[in-house]
Amino acid sequence: MTRSLGVRIFIALVVILVILPAACKAESEVTVGGTVFEDLDGDGIMDAGEGGIPDILVSNGITVTVTDEGGSYQLLQEGYFVFITTPNDYTTTTPWYRGITEHDLDFGLSPAPEKAEDEFVFVQITDIHLDTEEEHIAIFEQAIDEINDIAPSFVIATGDLVLKGDGVTISQAREWFDAYSNSIRDLEMPIYNVIGNHDVVGIHCEQAAETEPGYNEEMYRDYFGPTYYSFDWGSYHYLVLDPNELVDGHQVYRIPDSQLEWLRQDLAHRQGMPLLVFFHEPTTSWENRTQVLNLLKQHQAMMMFSGHWHFDILMDSYGIPEQVTGAICAEWWLGPGADGSPFGYRIVDIDGEAISTFYKGVGEERAIDIISPGTIASGEIALIAQLYTERGAIQEAYYSVDGGQAVAMQIEEGAVWDTATALWDSAQLAAGYHTIAIEARDAEGTFSREVEVKVSGEEIVPIGELISHFEAYRGEYATVKGEVTFVAMGPPFAKEGTGAIVISDETGGMVIVTGECLAPLPPPLAAGDLIEVKALPLQYSMEAIEMSDEFGMIQQYAYLLPEGLLVGDEAGPQAVRIMRLLSGDDVQK
Repeated sequence: MTRSLGVRIFIALVVILVILPAACKAESEVTVGGTVFEDLDGDGIMDAGEGGIPDILVSNGITVTVTDEGGSYQLLQEGYFVFITTPNDYTTTTPWYRGITEHDLDFGLSPAPEKAEDEFVFVQITDIHLDTEEEHIAIFEQAIDEINDIAPSFVIATGDLVLKGDGVTISQAREWFDAYSNSIRDLEMPIYNVIGNHDVVGIHCEQAAETEPGYNEEMYRDYFGPTYYSFDWGSYHYLVLDPNELVDGHQVYRIPDSQLEWLRQDLAHRQGMPLLVFFHEPTTSWENRTQVLNLLKQHQAMMMFSGHWHFDILMDSYGIPEQVTGAICAEWWLGPGADGSPFGYRIVDIDGEAISTFYKGVGEERAIDIISPGTIASGEIALIAQLYTERGAIQEAYYSVDGGQAVAMQIEEGAVWDTATALWDSAQLAAGYHTIAIEARDAEGTFSREVEVKVSGEEIVPIGELISHFEAYRGEYATVKGEVTFVAMGPPFAKEGTGAIVISDETGGMVIVTGECLAPLPPPLAAGDLIEVKALPLQYSMEAIEMSDEFGMIQQYAYLLPEGLLVGDEAGPQAVRIMRLLSGDDVQK
């Protein structure tokens, strides 16, 4: 009897030891699930006869899975959302994301075979910085009207959707988010949103509490859902990333580890598919830039698109083209951007693996963008100009040099703009500066653009020459060489990767601002060092400098700037000319 009781107690203990951990695990690992279905009638409800769709990517932002043969999926109940990667031959009939605690976690898809075509156009807008000022809303709504006329397949907004949400109260930020979300309702095509540093609400505002609803990235998620996700269109896989992370109360730019793991899993399901990647802050400001770029390079990243800097430049990010696009708000609604670019947006033309882009100013009905040559030309080179008009087809285009004979150019018709090309032998001209004019004729007449080009076999530009021909170099990479006369980079002067350098040669002096150059950092410098720097000549208004934390040092010591860098009149300086370093790689000792 005692033995039998002992056996029973032993068995009971074994059962408890086996079942209890499993029960605890089941309680801690709550799962959610649903079905991705073909919504034949488009009502957003899975009706009888509407079957599930297999192999659809579904994620909670941490784990990525695929639907089974019946369209079902299951995930752990963690993170903020459950969301799908919309395939290239379907469109959604339900929201593409759901809150992780919602009861209805089904997703409806309707066939859209036109999305699978290899030729299409999309538009990138960035740095809208919308508030409730009527003038700012009017400019943004004009851009929306123009985009509707262009009729791209979709629009992607790469961050800083609202003015300065990071530095204001939760209630103020909500007014701006309302203004932005109300405006984009007028778009006649899908829009994909991206979070920017100024969309991270309240983190630099003493009146905003961490516990208040909407703080940090919560408001963005309330309005627009996941801050990182993917979708398919044409033959491309599109990635939207969020490099904003709050560490010990400080905002840093990096892809957090959990997001990086999501990215690895997402890419594992799209092996061999070319990538287009979107985010707000350019990669040179990311702490883990190299790690992320190496992963993207393994998966055929074709091009990346960002904003943040309010000027327009195409960078080479370790072999991946990275297009930094000018701002809808230009220089914080004050006027043209520091590179001279107007309030504007980027039109992107996809033709198979060929990707071409055009930056269009808001309100411009005609525009010419001279792609080649750059500011310095040598020998026989291709002269390439993009021609945009809303006044009928381009009929002919010509170029001339220094007001000389007009030479016909070949015209290739495009989906939104045309491209004019010609061979130009710069060796026929004397060394020095010359004016190239491009003239095009459409159905209503002619329009033109002039640029100044230096004919030279030398890439290094004397500093005094750069200052005297500043508009020719403005917004284009230029290389200068000189002796360091002042250094204020990194602590204790500024944050790591930021600050300023002053260099001089026998012709003049130049201030080079290092803007968020974290990956890689510029080399250590000291007065007396001889360096060669590739940077961007820019002109900032004094009003913009007064608004900015980044250029506080320039504002404080403006009277000490080298000659020729202050622009103004008897009333005082109105703008400052500097060069901006985009990558630590671009400084050579």
